[in-house]
Amino acid sequence: MYMKNCWYAAAFSGEVGRHILSRTFLDFKTIIYRTEAGEVVAMADRCAHRSVPLSMGELVGDTVRCRYHGLCYDKEGSCVSVPGQTLIPTLAKVMTYPIVEKYRVVWIWLGDSALADPALIPDVYWLDHPEWVPSAGYHLIAANYQLLIDNLLDLSHETYVHPHTIGNSAVAASPLTVNVVAGREVQAHRDMLNCEPPPFYVSAAQSNFRIDRWHTTTFIPPGVCVIQSGSVPAGMEKQEAGAKGLKKERRNLNFITPETATSSHYFWASTRDYSLDDAALTEFIRKEVAFTFDQDKEVLEAQQREIGHSIDNPFPVALKADAGAIQGRRMLQMMIEKEKG
Repeated sequence: MYMKNCWYAAAFSGEVGRHILSRTFLDFKTIIYRTEAGEVVAMADRCAHRSVPLSMGELVGDTVRCRYHGLCYDKEGSCVSVPGQTLIPTLAKVMTYPIVEKYRVVWIWLGDSALADPALIPDVYWLDHPEWVPSAGYHLIAANYQLLIDNLLDLSHETYVHPHTIGNSAVAASPLTVNVVAGREVQAHRDMLNCEPPPFYVSAAQSNFRIDRWHTTTFIPPGVCVIQSGSVPAGMEKQEAGAKGLKKERRNLNFITPETATSSHYFWASTRDYSLDDAALTEFIRKEVAFTFDQDKEVLEAQQREIGHSIDNPFPVALKADAGAIQGRRMLQMMIEKEKG
């Protein structure tokens, strides 16, 4: 069901501090914290002694102390003290996981630690670049992670799920083009020409005129979707619109990490390359995107309840709009099977 030899988003950097953060990834219960020097540590949320969750304990310096019998584990997962005795049992050790902090995101590797190459982290530099400003947030969604990816590779749903923010009739009515890039990415693209701007574009991009709009979803398995979206006045060339300050572009970053078979961590950020110093606009976009994903959450969780835990194909009917989601599922399954082999 999961790829393990890959990097998954575990948290935004600002979420991790001098406290124990408890999260489950790929059914592995995990704790994350910072050392006094600021280094991020991830380890299994289970004491080696009597299996009490370490998330119930506390940090003592750079060690995690179990709440049940006081065993302390260092950042390598080794027990370094046992109250009442000097001999530390050989098996008193907790699994730790490779962690890298990059682009204001904490990434975790849950597979073979010898393969954990930081160069494999997807390039999402827009989150940490002086020419882009992010509006970020997090949702925990009670749905399988592949349903979230399907949702992002088929944005025709914007017309019906998000009519008050990013959707209007032009989205579902516009044709979809799907490409597989180097066997490693799936791209799903739409151009929406000479259309009315949806409400979000009117407020966030100051587009109170007809526009040419586009978005391209790039799926990087197993859990990253980058949506390049933008608009220009209808009929205007992008270069001309850019020179006049009328080209509005965003990179919508979506990091989806399975929690369990029926729940997912959804880390998201909408980044923009205009009005960089407008704090009110940054907050407005954050609230609008959060509201939009609240609507996705409602639909996806209802979908998961109907599907249940079946591993068979739950979608007997396919539409042209499903082409990106179908290619995404095929690619992901091929990678999972290759890893198993």
